[in-house]
Amino acid sequence: MESSKSEIVISLFDNSTLSFDLLGKESHLEVVSVMMTNVTTETTMVKLKSKINLVMKAVEERDHEIAALSDHMKTCEISESS
Repeated sequence: MESSKSEIVISLFDNSTLSFDLLGKESHLEVVSVMMTNVTTETTMVKLKSKINLVMKAVEERDHEIAALSDHMKTCEISESS
């Protein structure tokens, strides 16, 4: 008896569409397209929420790193000007 695996594939960019329409001069962004196979809606939502939480955590960590580096740069500039 084979067990079927469930998977979610998230494609961040769709290369078949242009991200910038030169004639209309409008910016278009294809953000996320999702393909699901053998997955219930509830399972899909749980997995997507988990992935979104991981991305949000990574963004928050980067924000803290950027703030710390910015503070460090300001401190260095103040000490150099003194």
